[in-house]
Amino acid sequence: MTRATSFFLDVLRLVAAVVVFLAHTAAYWAPHSYATMQVWAHHAVILFFVLSGYVIAYTTREAHRGVKSYTIARLSRLYSVVVPALLLTAILWVIGRSMEPEFYAVYERALPWLRFVASAGFMNEVWRMEVSPPTNTPFWSLGYEFWYYVLFGLALFIRNRRWKWIALGAASLIAGPKILLLMPAWLIGVAAYRWRDAGAPARAVALLGLAGSLAVTAAVLLFVPALPCTPGFHPWYFSGAAISDFLGGLCWALVIWFFNQTFKGVSGTPFGYQSVRWLAGHTFSLYLYHAPIVVLLSAIFPPELLGPFGPVVLMAIFVVIIGLAAVTESQRPQWTKLFSWLWDRWLMPQRRNAARAISDEGGAG
Repeated sequence: MTRATSFFLDVLRLVAAVVVFLAHTAAYWAPHSYATMQVWAHHAVILFFVLSGYVIAYTTREAHRGVKSYTIARLSRLYSVVVPALLLTAILWVIGRSMEPEFYAVYERALPWLRFVASAGFMNEVWRMEVSPPTNTPFWSLGYEFWYYVLFGLALFIRNRRWKWIALGAASLIAGPKILLLMPAWLIGVAAYRWRDAGAPARAVALLGLAGSLAVTAAVLLFVPALPCTPGFHPWYFSGAAISDFLGGLCWALVIWFFNQTFKGVSGTPFGYQSVRWLAGHTFSLYLYHAPIVVLLSAIFPPELLGPFGPVVLMAIFVVIIGLAAVTESQRPQWTKLFSWLWDRWLMPQRRNAARAISDEGGAG
């Protein structure tokens, strides 16, 4: 991947995370813009899915990762942010409901602690469940993305065709149709990377395609309604707009593909490359940490006070989260060691025992 393409992906990821951040803040501080911002927040998550598919396809191919390194890399990346996010959410939720019980009553959904457990195991969105933690709705997308990692890994690393389809079928049955409905948007990102060199148009043609794909993407996001229904409501919740989300994901994939074609021969480092890359590296934390903080501040301070000072407060929250992310995400090597130890001490012996049992059965027959 060229530095130009890497920089472009980081910019998209950073912008998408900021859009989600602003959308959830608008729900309390600028309710007149709530509906519009929620639409853009959902579009941003679909962009996250496309980017995730693209990057996972890149890392598995270019780094030549096997099943062990793939599994450990995915789990360490997830839990280095998920665990601190759940702890932060639980702490601020307990503090907030003790200070402003009437305000937090809106978030008092059934079995709150079970929601934390389900989210920690990425079971919060399976089938028709929607059990994200109180005050942290953004967790819904993790309940999707984890299963995309699982399904992609099974398809990539199981060589026996029969067992591959059995494993994919079993994982799909656990995840359920709601999660599978948005998987095409993730797979579009994979395809954009796998076919990144297909066609190889001239730079002028690629530049024209980039401009055209950006225009089409803007038109789709602005004018195509949510199809078949508005996301976020029973029974399909965030998969309600699966058709229009697929169209939006396809448009973003085309933008990325044409950008790569346009700038793949360009050398050098873009201006601000290191700064953008560093900030983009913490967007996962920004995505999962901001909601409980915004809810707590909204409970303590009235909107009429936060409104005039909104930009200052937003910047302060952003700085605090990035600082917190720099600390929590620096622990990822420890998570890598943990999952590597679990793999070597538990999973590998289980695999050897299963292989030995199969061998013994074959010998007895």
